[in-house]
Amino acid sequence: MALTPLGPENPEKRLLVNTLLARAAAESSTPPQPRVRARSGSHPSRPSLVRLGSLPLDPEQDLRFVQTRLALFGKVTFVISGAFLVMTVGLSGWQNPKPWFGHASHLGATLIGLAFWRIAASRRGLQPDALQVLDSVGSVSISALFALMGHHLYQPYGFYMGLLAVVHVNVARAVIVPSVTTRTLFIAAASFAGLVISRALMPLPDSLPHTALSRARFVLDALSWSLTAGAVAAVASRVIYGLQERALEMVQLGQYSLEEKIGEGGMGEIYRARHAMLRRPTAVKLLTGDASEDQLRRFEKEVQLTARLTHPNTISVFDYGRTPDGTFYYAMELLSGMTLEQLVERHGPQPPGRAIHLILQVCGALNEAHGVGLIHRDIKPANIYLTQRGGVSDVVKVLDFGLVREVRDDGSVTRSNINFVVGTPLYLSPEAILAPESIDARADIYGLGGVLYLLLTGTTPFSGRSVVEICGHQLHSPPTALSARAPLPVPEDLDRLVIACLAKDPRERPQSARELARALSRCGSAGSWSESQADAWWAEREPEELASPSRASQAASAGEGEELPLGKRTFCPAHLARRLGRRLSGEAP
Repeated sequence: MALTPLGPENPEKRLLVNTLLARAAAESSTPPQPRVRARSGSHPSRPSLVRLGSLPLDPEQDLRFVQTRLALFGKVTFVISGAFLVMTVGLSGWQNPKPWFGHASHLGATLIGLAFWRIAASRRGLQPDALQVLDSVGSVSISALFALMGHHLYQPYGFYMGLLAVVHVNVARAVIVPSVTTRTLFIAAASFAGLVISRALMPLPDSLPHTALSRARFVLDALSWSLTAGAVAAVASRVIYGLQERALEMVQLGQYSLEEKIGEGGMGEIYRARHAMLRRPTAVKLLTGDASEDQLRRFEKEVQLTARLTHPNTISVFDYGRTPDGTFYYAMELLSGMTLEQLVERHGPQPPGRAIHLILQVCGALNEAHGVGLIHRDIKPANIYLTQRGGVSDVVKVLDFGLVREVRDDGSVTRSNINFVVGTPLYLSPEAILAPESIDARADIYGLGGVLYLLLTGTTPFSGRSVVEICGHQLHSPPTALSARAPLPVPEDLDRLVIACLAKDPRERPQSARELARALSRCGSAGSWSESQADAWWAEREPEELASPSRASQAASAGEGEELPLGKRTFCPAHLARRLGRRLSGEAP
Protein backbone atom coordinates (compact mmCIF):
# COMPACT_ATOMS: atom_id res chain seq x y z
CA MET A 1 0.00 0.00 0.00
CA ALA A 2 1.67 3.18 -1.12
CA LEU A 3 1.94 5.91 1.47
CA THR A 4 2.32 9.66 1.31
CA PRO A 5 4.63 10.38 4.27
CA LEU A 6 3.93 13.42 6.35
CA GLY A 7 6.06 14.83 9.11
CA PRO A 8 7.05 17.84 11.14
CA GLU A 9 8.42 20.99 9.58
CA ASN A 10 11.53 20.98 7.39
CA PRO A 11 10.91 17.77 5.40
CA GLU A 12 14.37 17.96 3.79
CA LYS A 13 16.02 17.80 7.18
CA ARG A 14 13.72 14.95 8.21
CA LEU A 15 14.64 12.96 5.09
CA LEU A 16 18.34 13.45 5.80
CA VAL A 17 17.98 12.32 9.42
CA ASN A 18 16.00 9.21 8.41
CA THR A 19 18.62 8.35 5.79
CA LEU A 20 21.47 8.68 8.28
CA LEU A 21 19.61 6.58 10.86
CA ALA A 22 18.95 3.85 8.31
CA ARG A 23 22.60 3.88 7.21
CA ALA A 24 23.82 3.71 10.81
CA ALA A 25 21.51 0.79 11.57
CA ALA A 26 22.74 -1.07 8.50
CA GLU A 27 26.44 -0.44 9.26
CA SER A 28 26.14 -1.47 12.90
CA SER A 29 24.53 -4.81 12.12
CA THR A 30 26.32 -8.08 11.35
CA PRO A 31 28.18 -8.34 8.00
CA PRO A 32 25.86 -7.29 5.20
CA GLN A 33 24.09 -9.98 3.24
CA PRO A 34 22.97 -9.70 -0.37
CA ARG A 35 19.45 -8.33 -0.45
CA VAL A 36 16.68 -10.35 -2.04
CA ARG A 37 15.17 -8.53 -4.97
CA ALA A 38 11.53 -7.65 -4.45
CA ARG A 39 8.97 -9.00 -6.81
CA SER A 40 8.04 -6.76 -9.68
CA GLY A 41 5.23 -4.45 -8.80
CA SER A 42 5.94 -4.45 -5.07
CA HIS A 43 6.35 -1.13 -3.38
CA PRO A 44 9.96 -0.39 -2.35
CA SER A 45 8.86 0.85 1.10
CA ARG A 46 7.24 -2.48 1.96
CA PRO A 47 9.32 -5.58 2.76
CA SER A 48 8.79 -8.57 0.50
CA LEU A 49 6.42 -11.28 1.64
CA VAL A 50 8.20 -14.18 3.33
CA ARG A 51 8.18 -17.02 0.81
CA LEU A 52 10.48 -19.80 -0.29
CA GLY A 53 12.09 -18.73 -3.51
CA SER A 54 12.36 -15.11 -2.34
CA LEU A 55 13.46 -15.59 1.26
CA PRO A 56 14.66 -12.49 3.08
CA LEU A 57 17.95 -13.09 4.82
CA ASP A 58 16.72 -10.95 7.67
CA PRO A 59 14.93 -10.81 10.05
CA GLU A 60 15.32 -14.09 11.82
CA GLN A 61 11.68 -14.29 12.88
CA ASP A 62 10.55 -14.33 9.24
CA LEU A 63 12.76 -17.34 8.54
CA ARG A 64 11.36 -18.98 11.64
CA PHE A 65 7.87 -18.52 10.22
CA VAL A 66 8.85 -20.44 7.06
CA GLN A 67 10.51 -23.15 9.14
CA THR A 68 7.34 -23.54 11.23
CA ARG A 69 5.25 -23.93 8.08
CA LEU A 70 7.63 -26.56 6.71
CA ALA A 71 7.30 -28.47 10.01
CA LEU A 72 3.51 -28.35 9.69
CA PHE A 73 3.71 -29.65 6.11
CA GLY A 74 5.94 -32.55 7.21
CA LYS A 75 3.61 -33.38 10.08
CA VAL A 76 0.50 -33.40 7.87
CA THR A 77 2.23 -35.60 5.29
CA PHE A 78 3.49 -38.03 7.92
CA VAL A 79 0.12 -38.38 9.69
CA ILE A 80 -1.94 -38.89 6.51
CA SER A 81 0.60 -41.19 4.88
CA GLY A 82 0.96 -43.24 8.07
CA ALA A 83 -2.81 -43.63 8.39
CA PHE A 84 -3.12 -44.88 4.81
CA LEU A 85 -0.14 -47.20 5.28
CA VAL A 86 -1.77 -48.88 8.27
CA MET A 87 -5.04 -49.19 6.37
CA THR A 88 -3.59 -50.64 3.17
CA VAL A 89 -1.26 -53.08 4.94
CA GLY A 90 -4.13 -54.21 7.12
CA LEU A 91 -6.27 -54.92 4.05
CA SER A 92 -3.69 -56.68 1.85
CA GLY A 93 -1.13 -57.90 4.36
CA TRP A 94 2.66 -58.30 3.87
CA GLN A 95 2.37 -61.95 2.95
CA ASN A 96 1.39 -61.19 -0.64
CA PRO A 97 4.76 -60.91 -2.46
CA LYS A 98 3.56 -58.72 -5.34
CA PRO A 99 2.66 -55.51 -3.49
CA TRP A 100 5.42 -55.91 -0.90
CA PHE A 101 7.81 -53.45 -2.58
CA GLY A 102 4.96 -50.97 -2.97
CA HIS A 103 4.26 -51.11 0.78
CA ALA A 104 7.98 -50.66 1.48
CA SER A 105 8.02 -47.53 -0.70
CA HIS A 106 4.95 -46.26 1.15
CA LEU A 107 6.75 -46.84 4.46
CA GLY A 108 9.81 -45.00 3.13
CA ALA A 109 7.69 -41.97 2.16
CA THR A 110 6.10 -41.97 5.61
CA LEU A 111 9.49 -42.08 7.36
CA ILE A 112 10.80 -39.23 5.20
CA GLY A 113 7.71 -37.23 6.17
CA LEU A 114 8.52 -37.91 9.83
CA ALA A 115 12.16 -36.84 9.38
CA PHE A 116 11.04 -33.76 7.45
CA TRP A 117 8.74 -32.80 10.33
CA ARG A 118 11.28 -33.33 13.09
CA ILE A 119 14.08 -31.45 11.30
CA ALA A 120 11.88 -28.45 10.58
CA ALA A 121 10.42 -28.51 14.10
CA SER A 122 13.83 -28.33 15.77
CA ARG A 123 14.51 -25.31 17.96
CA ARG A 124 17.64 -24.49 16.02
CA GLY A 125 16.85 -21.98 13.33
CA LEU A 126 17.78 -23.15 9.83
CA GLN A 127 19.48 -20.89 7.31
CA PRO A 128 17.66 -19.88 4.10
CA ASP A 129 19.63 -22.31 1.93
CA ALA A 130 18.91 -25.17 4.33
CA LEU A 131 15.22 -24.36 4.33
CA GLN A 132 15.05 -24.40 0.56
CA VAL A 133 16.98 -27.69 0.33
CA LEU A 134 14.74 -29.28 2.96
CA ASP A 135 11.65 -28.12 1.09
CA SER A 136 12.68 -29.27 -2.37
CA VAL A 137 14.49 -32.52 -1.47
CA GLY A 138 11.86 -33.58 1.05
CA SER A 139 8.87 -32.85 -1.21
CA VAL A 140 10.36 -34.51 -4.30
CA SER A 141 11.66 -37.54 -2.36
CA ILE A 142 8.29 -38.23 -0.78
CA SER A 143 6.58 -37.86 -4.16
CA ALA A 144 9.09 -40.19 -5.85
CA LEU A 145 8.51 -42.91 -3.25
CA PHE A 146 4.74 -42.54 -3.65
CA ALA A 147 5.15 -42.92 -7.42
CA LEU A 148 7.27 -46.05 -6.78
CA MET A 149 4.59 -47.33 -4.43
CA GLY A 150 1.94 -46.93 -7.11
CA HIS A 151 4.14 -48.66 -9.68
CA HIS A 152 4.44 -51.85 -7.60
CA LEU A 153 0.84 -52.17 -6.45
CA TYR A 154 -1.92 -53.88 -8.40
CA GLN A 155 -2.87 -51.99 -11.57
CA PRO A 156 -4.64 -49.84 -12.48
CA TYR A 157 -5.43 -49.31 -8.79
CA GLY A 158 -1.74 -48.81 -7.96
CA PHE A 159 -1.13 -45.98 -10.42
CA TYR A 160 -4.13 -43.94 -9.30
CA MET A 161 -3.28 -44.49 -5.65
CA GLY A 162 0.21 -43.15 -6.34
CA LEU A 163 -1.29 -40.23 -8.30
CA LEU A 164 -3.58 -39.25 -5.42
CA ALA A 165 -0.68 -39.46 -2.96
CA VAL A 166 1.55 -37.17 -5.07
CA VAL A 167 -1.35 -34.74 -5.59
CA HIS A 168 -1.85 -34.69 -1.83
CA VAL A 169 1.81 -33.86 -1.23
CA ASN A 170 1.92 -31.00 -3.73
CA VAL A 171 -1.43 -29.41 -2.88
CA ALA A 172 -0.68 -29.64 0.84
CA ARG A 173 2.66 -27.99 0.26
CA ALA A 174 1.06 -25.21 -1.80
CA VAL A 175 -1.51 -24.53 0.91
CA ILE A 176 0.82 -24.71 3.91
CA VAL A 177 4.29 -23.61 2.81
CA PRO A 178 4.77 -20.01 1.59
CA SER A 179 6.34 -20.23 -1.84
CA VAL A 180 6.57 -18.24 -5.04
CA THR A 181 4.60 -19.65 -7.95
CA THR A 182 7.64 -20.55 -10.06
CA ARG A 183 9.14 -22.59 -7.24
CA THR A 184 5.85 -24.41 -6.68
CA LEU A 185 5.72 -25.27 -10.41
CA PHE A 186 9.32 -26.51 -10.36
CA ILE A 187 8.74 -28.81 -7.37
CA ALA A 188 5.44 -30.04 -8.84
CA ALA A 189 7.16 -30.87 -12.15
CA ALA A 190 9.91 -32.82 -10.36
CA SER A 191 7.36 -34.59 -8.15
CA PHE A 192 5.06 -35.72 -10.98
CA ALA A 193 7.97 -36.77 -13.23
CA GLY A 194 8.19 -40.06 -11.32
CA LEU A 195 4.54 -40.82 -12.12
CA VAL A 196 5.01 -40.14 -15.85
CA ILE A 197 8.14 -42.35 -15.93
CA SER A 198 6.31 -45.06 -14.01
CA ARG A 199 3.45 -44.94 -16.50
CA ALA A 200 5.88 -45.16 -19.41
CA LEU A 201 7.52 -48.28 -17.94
CA MET A 202 4.30 -50.09 -17.03
CA PRO A 203 3.14 -52.90 -19.30
CA LEU A 204 0.05 -52.05 -21.30
CA PRO A 205 -3.15 -53.65 -20.01
CA ASP A 206 -4.53 -56.53 -22.05
CA SER A 207 -7.56 -54.46 -23.03
CA LEU A 208 -5.37 -52.11 -25.15
CA PRO A 209 -3.61 -53.04 -28.40
CA HIS A 210 0.14 -53.18 -27.93
CA THR A 211 1.02 -50.37 -30.34
CA ALA A 212 3.05 -47.17 -30.11
CA LEU A 213 -0.15 -45.11 -30.24
CA SER A 214 -1.60 -46.98 -27.29
CA ARG A 215 1.66 -46.46 -25.38
CA ALA A 216 1.55 -42.72 -26.15
CA ARG A 217 -2.05 -42.46 -25.00
CA PHE A 218 -1.15 -44.43 -21.88
CA VAL A 219 1.64 -41.95 -21.01
CA LEU A 220 -0.43 -38.92 -22.07
CA ASP A 221 -3.07 -39.92 -19.55
CA ALA A 222 -0.50 -39.69 -16.72
CA LEU A 223 0.98 -36.48 -18.15
CA SER A 224 -2.41 -34.72 -18.33
CA TRP A 225 -3.23 -35.64 -14.73
CA SER A 226 0.18 -34.45 -13.63
CA LEU A 227 -0.08 -31.12 -15.47
CA THR A 228 -3.55 -30.50 -14.07
CA ALA A 229 -2.50 -31.26 -10.48
CA GLY A 230 0.66 -29.15 -10.84
CA ALA A 231 -1.38 -26.22 -12.14
CA VAL A 232 -3.80 -26.54 -9.22
CA ALA A 233 -0.89 -26.48 -6.78
CA ALA A 234 0.60 -23.38 -8.45
CA VAL A 235 -2.73 -21.54 -8.44
CA ALA A 236 -3.30 -22.45 -4.79
CA SER A 237 0.14 -21.14 -3.90
CA ARG A 238 -0.45 -17.89 -5.79
CA VAL A 239 -3.97 -17.24 -4.47
CA ILE A 240 -3.36 -18.15 -0.82
CA TYR A 241 -0.18 -16.16 -0.51
CA GLY A 242 -1.60 -13.36 -2.57
CA LEU A 243 -4.18 -13.08 0.20
CA GLN A 244 -1.40 -13.18 2.76
CA GLU A 245 0.37 -10.38 0.94
CA ARG A 246 -2.83 -8.35 1.00
CA ALA A 247 -3.11 -8.95 4.73
CA LEU A 248 0.51 -7.85 5.11
CA GLU A 249 -0.27 -4.63 3.26
CA MET A 250 -3.10 -3.97 5.70
CA VAL A 251 -0.73 -4.13 8.70
CA GLN A 252 2.19 -2.29 7.09
CA LEU A 253 2.25 1.47 7.52
CA GLY A 254 5.34 2.94 5.94
CA GLN A 255 8.34 1.53 7.81
CA TYR A 256 6.13 0.23 10.64
CA SER A 257 4.74 -3.31 10.87
CA LEU A 258 1.69 -3.62 13.09
CA GLU A 259 2.01 -6.61 15.42
CA GLU A 260 -0.84 -6.54 17.94
CA LYS A 261 -3.82 -4.39 18.80
CA ILE A 262 -3.30 -3.15 22.36
CA GLY A 263 -6.11 -0.64 22.82
CA GLU A 264 -8.76 1.52 21.24
CA GLY A 265 -10.87 4.60 21.85
CA GLY A 266 -13.64 6.49 20.18
CA MET A 267 -11.29 8.17 17.71
CA GLY A 268 -8.70 5.51 16.96
CA GLU A 269 -6.94 2.24 17.69
CA ILE A 270 -3.50 1.61 19.19
CA TYR A 271 -1.18 -1.11 17.90
CA ARG A 272 2.17 -2.36 19.04
CA ALA A 273 4.49 -2.07 16.07
CA ARG A 274 8.14 -2.27 15.08
CA HIS A 275 10.22 -0.20 12.73
CA ALA A 276 11.53 -2.16 9.76
CA MET A 277 15.14 -1.02 10.23
CA LEU A 278 15.59 0.50 13.68
CA ARG A 279 13.74 -2.33 15.49
CA ARG A 280 12.63 0.00 18.27
CA PRO A 281 9.35 -0.69 20.09
CA THR A 282 6.66 1.64 18.82
CA ALA A 283 3.00 2.35 19.40
CA VAL A 284 1.01 3.26 16.28
CA LYS A 285 -2.30 5.07 16.60
CA LEU A 286 -4.61 5.19 13.61
CA LEU A 287 -8.01 6.66 12.97
CA THR A 288 -10.58 3.99 12.20
CA GLY A 289 -14.13 3.84 10.98
CA ASP A 290 -15.98 6.25 8.74
CA ALA A 291 -14.40 9.42 10.05
CA SER A 292 -15.59 12.80 8.86
CA GLU A 293 -13.17 15.32 7.48
CA ASP A 294 -13.50 17.26 10.74
CA GLN A 295 -12.40 14.18 12.70
CA LEU A 296 -9.50 13.64 10.34
CA ARG A 297 -8.43 17.24 10.86
CA ARG A 298 -8.63 16.80 14.62
CA PHE A 299 -6.54 13.63 14.49
CA GLU A 300 -3.94 15.25 12.28
CA LYS A 301 -3.88 18.35 14.45
CA GLU A 302 -3.27 16.19 17.52
CA VAL A 303 -0.08 14.73 16.14
CA GLN A 304 1.12 17.96 14.57
CA LEU A 305 0.82 19.76 17.89
CA THR A 306 2.47 16.95 19.83
CA ALA A 307 5.33 16.72 17.32
CA ARG A 308 6.21 20.35 18.05
CA LEU A 309 6.97 19.50 21.69
CA THR A 310 10.41 18.20 22.66
CA HIS A 311 10.32 18.10 26.45
CA PRO A 312 11.46 14.71 27.84
CA ASN A 313 8.23 14.41 29.84
CA THR A 314 6.05 14.73 26.75
CA ILE A 315 5.42 11.56 24.78
CA SER A 316 7.59 11.48 21.66
CA VAL A 317 6.07 11.25 18.19
CA PHE A 318 8.36 9.49 15.74
CA ASP A 319 6.44 9.75 12.50
CA TYR A 320 3.03 10.23 10.99
CA GLY A 321 1.33 9.90 7.64
CA ARG A 322 -1.80 9.12 5.70
CA THR A 323 -2.50 6.24 3.34
CA PRO A 324 -4.03 6.83 -0.11
CA ASP A 325 -7.43 5.69 1.19
CA GLY A 326 -7.32 8.41 3.85
CA THR A 327 -6.35 6.38 6.93
CA PHE A 328 -4.31 8.65 9.18
CA TYR A 329 -1.73 7.24 11.59
CA TYR A 330 1.17 8.27 13.73
CA ALA A 331 3.97 6.39 15.52
CA MET A 332 4.98 7.23 19.07
CA GLU A 333 7.14 5.72 21.79
CA LEU A 334 5.76 2.56 23.39
CA LEU A 335 5.58 2.85 27.17
CA SER A 336 5.43 0.22 29.90
CA GLY A 337 4.22 1.10 33.34
CA MET A 338 0.93 2.63 34.51
CA THR A 339 -1.05 5.85 34.52
CA LEU A 340 -1.28 7.94 37.68
CA GLU A 341 -4.91 6.88 37.88
CA GLN A 342 -3.86 3.22 37.92
CA LEU A 343 -1.11 4.03 40.41
CA VAL A 344 -3.65 5.31 42.94
CA GLU A 345 -6.16 2.53 42.20
CA ARG A 346 -3.56 -0.17 42.87
CA HIS A 347 -1.31 1.39 45.49
CA GLY A 348 -3.42 4.05 47.16
CA PRO A 349 -2.49 7.65 48.02
CA GLN A 350 1.15 8.55 47.50
CA PRO A 351 3.61 10.25 49.88
CA PRO A 352 3.68 14.04 49.49
CA GLY A 353 7.31 13.97 48.36
CA ARG A 354 6.57 11.56 45.54
CA ALA A 355 3.46 13.48 44.43
CA ILE A 356 5.52 16.67 44.21
CA HIS A 357 8.27 14.85 42.30
CA LEU A 358 5.81 13.56 39.70
CA ILE A 359 3.87 16.81 39.24
CA LEU A 360 7.09 18.84 38.87
CA GLN A 361 7.83 16.79 35.74
CA VAL A 362 4.34 17.47 34.39
CA CYS A 363 4.88 21.16 35.06
CA GLY A 364 8.01 21.02 32.92
CA ALA A 365 6.14 19.46 30.00
CA LEU A 366 3.27 21.93 30.29
CA ASN A 367 5.64 24.87 30.63
CA GLU A 368 7.07 24.07 27.21
CA ALA A 369 3.60 23.61 25.70
CA HIS A 370 2.30 26.85 27.22
CA GLY A 371 5.45 28.64 26.09
CA VAL A 372 4.64 27.92 22.45
CA GLY A 373 0.97 28.78 22.90
CA LEU A 374 -0.51 25.29 23.40
CA ILE A 375 -3.07 24.40 26.07
CA HIS A 376 -3.60 20.72 26.84
CA ARG A 377 -7.19 21.09 28.20
CA ASP A 378 -7.49 17.47 29.36
CA ILE A 379 -4.97 17.13 32.17
CA LYS A 380 -6.05 14.15 34.26
CA PRO A 381 -4.36 11.13 35.91
CA ALA A 382 -5.21 8.87 32.95
CA ASN A 383 -3.23 11.19 30.64
CA ILE A 384 -0.09 11.15 32.81
CA TYR A 385 1.94 7.97 32.45
CA LEU A 386 4.44 6.66 35.01
CA THR A 387 7.33 4.64 33.65
CA GLN A 388 11.08 3.99 33.70
CA ARG A 389 13.23 5.46 30.96
CA GLY A 390 16.97 5.15 30.43
CA GLY A 391 17.53 3.52 33.81
CA VAL A 392 15.70 6.34 35.63
CA SER A 393 12.69 5.46 37.78
CA ASP A 394 9.52 7.51 38.29
CA VAL A 395 9.59 9.24 34.92
CA VAL A 396 6.26 10.67 33.81
CA LYS A 397 5.01 11.25 30.29
CA VAL A 398 2.16 13.61 29.39
CA LEU A 399 -0.10 11.92 26.83
CA ASP A 400 -2.98 12.70 24.50
CA PHE A 401 -2.64 16.19 23.15
CA GLY A 402 -5.72 15.58 21.00
CA LEU A 403 -7.69 18.24 22.88
CA VAL A 404 -4.98 20.89 22.67
CA ARG A 405 -5.88 24.45 21.79
CA GLU A 406 -3.44 26.81 20.20
CA VAL A 407 -3.38 30.39 21.50
CA ARG A 408 -2.36 32.95 18.89
CA ASP A 409 -0.36 36.08 19.55
CA ASP A 410 -3.54 38.17 19.61
CA GLY A 411 -4.96 36.03 22.41
CA SER A 412 -7.56 34.23 20.32
CA VAL A 413 -7.94 30.47 20.65
CA THR A 414 -7.90 28.28 17.56
CA ARG A 415 -9.78 24.97 17.49
CA SER A 416 -8.15 21.68 16.65
CA ASN A 417 -11.56 20.10 16.14
CA ILE A 418 -15.06 21.13 15.33
CA ASN A 419 -16.64 19.94 18.58
CA PHE A 420 -15.05 22.33 21.10
CA VAL A 421 -13.91 19.44 23.29
CA VAL A 422 -13.43 20.75 26.80
CA GLY A 423 -12.01 17.88 28.81
CA THR A 424 -12.97 15.41 31.52
CA PRO A 425 -15.63 16.51 34.05
CA LEU A 426 -13.75 15.36 37.18
CA TYR A 427 -10.81 17.61 36.27
CA LEU A 428 -12.62 20.32 34.32
CA SER A 429 -12.03 23.95 35.20
CA PRO A 430 -15.06 26.22 35.71
CA GLU A 431 -14.12 28.49 32.80
CA ALA A 432 -13.87 25.47 30.51
CA ILE A 433 -17.53 24.77 31.26
CA LEU A 434 -18.79 28.34 31.00
CA ALA A 435 -16.61 29.74 28.22
CA PRO A 436 -14.50 26.98 26.62
CA GLU A 437 -13.50 29.23 23.74
CA SER A 438 -11.70 31.66 26.07
CA ILE A 439 -9.67 29.39 28.37
CA ASP A 440 -5.92 29.79 28.84
CA ALA A 441 -3.05 27.92 30.45
CA ARG A 442 -4.60 28.31 33.91
CA ALA A 443 -7.18 25.65 32.93
CA ASP A 444 -4.31 23.14 32.88
CA ILE A 445 -3.26 24.36 36.36
CA TYR A 446 -6.76 23.53 37.60
CA GLY A 447 -6.45 20.03 36.12
CA LEU A 448 -3.06 19.58 37.83
CA GLY A 449 -4.67 20.57 41.11
CA GLY A 450 -7.17 17.75 40.64
CA VAL A 451 -4.38 15.30 39.84
CA LEU A 452 -2.45 16.34 42.98
CA TYR A 453 -5.63 15.97 45.03
CA LEU A 454 -6.09 12.40 43.79
CA LEU A 455 -2.44 11.48 44.38
CA LEU A 456 -2.53 12.72 47.98
CA THR A 457 -6.02 11.66 49.08
CA GLY A 458 -6.92 8.76 46.78
CA THR A 459 -10.15 10.54 45.76
CA THR A 460 -11.13 13.28 43.33
CA PRO A 461 -12.02 16.79 44.58
CA PHE A 462 -15.64 16.31 43.53
CA SER A 463 -17.91 13.42 42.60
CA GLY A 464 -21.47 12.98 41.44
CA ARG A 465 -23.98 10.65 39.87
CA SER A 466 -24.10 12.54 36.58
CA VAL A 467 -21.98 14.83 34.46
CA VAL A 468 -24.24 17.76 35.23
CA GLU A 469 -23.85 17.21 38.98
CA ILE A 470 -20.07 16.98 38.70
CA CYS A 471 -19.91 20.14 36.60
CA GLY A 472 -22.15 21.88 39.12
CA HIS A 473 -19.63 21.09 41.86
CA GLN A 474 -16.80 22.38 39.66
CA LEU A 475 -18.67 25.68 39.24
CA HIS A 476 -19.93 26.28 42.78
CA SER A 477 -18.60 23.88 45.46
CA PRO A 478 -15.34 24.62 47.31
CA PRO A 479 -13.04 21.59 47.57
CA THR A 480 -12.60 19.91 50.94
CA ALA A 481 -9.18 20.38 52.53
CA LEU A 482 -6.86 17.52 51.72
CA SER A 483 -5.97 16.96 55.37
CA ALA A 484 -9.61 16.08 56.05
CA ARG A 485 -9.70 13.32 53.42
CA ALA A 486 -6.15 12.00 53.08
CA PRO A 487 -5.21 8.82 54.99
CA LEU A 488 -1.60 10.05 55.09
CA PRO A 489 -0.55 13.39 56.64
CA VAL A 490 -0.53 16.22 54.10
CA PRO A 491 1.68 19.20 54.97
CA GLU A 492 -0.22 22.43 55.39
CA ASP A 493 1.77 24.31 52.75
CA LEU A 494 1.06 21.62 50.15
CA ASP A 495 -2.61 21.49 51.17
CA ARG A 496 -2.97 25.25 50.65
CA LEU A 497 -1.22 25.08 47.26
CA VAL A 498 -3.49 22.32 45.93
CA ILE A 499 -6.60 24.22 47.07
CA ALA A 500 -5.21 27.33 45.34
CA CYS A 501 -4.85 25.38 42.10
CA LEU A 502 -8.55 24.46 42.39
CA ALA A 503 -9.72 28.06 42.84
CA LYS A 504 -12.86 28.91 40.86
CA ASP A 505 -11.36 32.23 39.77
CA PRO A 506 -8.35 31.66 37.47
CA ARG A 507 -6.72 34.77 38.88
CA GLU A 508 -6.42 33.11 42.29
CA ARG A 509 -4.48 30.12 40.97
CA PRO A 510 -0.77 29.91 40.16
CA GLN A 511 -0.63 31.78 36.87
CA SER A 512 1.65 29.37 34.99
CA ALA A 513 3.17 25.92 35.15
CA ARG A 514 6.52 27.48 36.00
CA GLU A 515 5.00 29.38 38.93
CA LEU A 516 3.34 26.19 40.17
CA ALA A 517 6.66 24.33 39.89
CA ARG A 518 8.40 27.01 41.97
CA ALA A 519 5.68 26.85 44.60
CA LEU A 520 5.94 23.05 44.76
CA SER A 521 9.71 23.25 45.11
CA ARG A 522 9.29 25.55 48.12
CA CYS A 523 7.06 23.05 49.94
CA GLY A 524 8.61 21.33 52.93
CA SER A 525 8.14 17.85 51.41
CA ALA A 526 9.90 18.72 48.15
CA GLY A 527 12.97 16.56 47.67
CA SER A 528 11.93 14.01 50.30
CA TRP A 529 11.31 11.34 47.66
CA SER A 530 14.75 10.05 46.69
CA GLU A 531 16.02 8.24 43.64
CA SER A 532 16.81 5.16 45.76
CA GLN A 533 13.21 5.09 47.04
CA ALA A 534 11.93 5.24 43.48
CA ASP A 535 14.26 2.42 42.39
CA ALA A 536 13.18 0.28 45.33
CA TRP A 537 9.50 0.87 44.59
CA TRP A 538 9.89 -0.20 40.97
CA ALA A 539 12.01 -3.22 41.94
CA GLU A 540 9.11 -4.53 44.04
CA ARG A 541 6.63 -4.43 41.18
CA GLU A 542 5.73 -7.63 39.34
CA PRO A 543 6.91 -7.69 35.69
CA GLU A 544 3.37 -8.49 34.56
CA GLU A 545 2.15 -5.27 36.17
CA LEU A 546 4.62 -3.11 34.26
CA ALA A 547 5.38 -4.85 30.97
CA SER A 548 1.97 -4.83 29.31
CA PRO A 549 1.83 -2.20 26.57
CA SER A 550 -1.95 -2.30 26.73
CA ARG A 551 -1.74 -0.02 29.74
CA ALA A 552 0.04 2.56 27.64
CA SER A 553 -2.62 2.24 25.02
CA GLN A 554 -5.34 2.66 27.59
CA ALA A 555 -3.78 5.94 28.60
CA ALA A 556 -3.19 6.98 25.02
CA SER A 557 -6.84 6.52 24.17
CA ALA A 558 -8.26 7.64 27.50
CA GLY A 559 -11.04 10.13 27.23
CA GLU A 560 -12.24 8.81 23.91
CA GLY A 561 -13.93 5.56 24.89
CA GLU A 562 -17.56 5.59 25.94
CA GLU A 563 -16.91 2.67 28.27
CA LEU A 564 -15.38 4.93 30.96
CA PRO A 565 -17.39 6.07 34.00
CA LEU A 566 -19.21 9.35 33.44
CA GLY A 567 -16.82 11.56 35.36
CA LYS A 568 -13.78 10.11 33.58
CA ARG A 569 -15.03 10.57 30.00
CA THR A 570 -14.01 13.47 27.85
CA PHE A 571 -17.07 15.55 27.01
CA CYS A 572 -17.83 18.58 24.88
CA PRO A 573 -20.53 21.24 25.25
CA ALA A 574 -22.77 19.26 22.91
CA HIS A 575 -22.81 16.42 25.45
CA LEU A 576 -23.43 18.83 28.32
CA ALA A 577 -26.21 20.63 26.44
CA ARG A 578 -28.01 17.36 25.77
CA ARG A 579 -27.73 16.29 29.40
CA LEU A 580 -28.82 19.68 30.71
CA GLY A 581 -31.77 19.64 28.32
CA ARG A 582 -32.84 16.24 29.62
CA ARG A 583 -32.41 17.45 33.19
CA LEU A 584 -34.62 20.50 32.58
CA SER A 585 -37.25 18.42 30.80
CA GLY A 586 -37.40 15.93 33.65
CA GLU A 587 -35.58 13.07 31.85
CA ALA A 588 -32.65 11.20 33.32
CA PRO A 589 -29.40 12.99 32.39
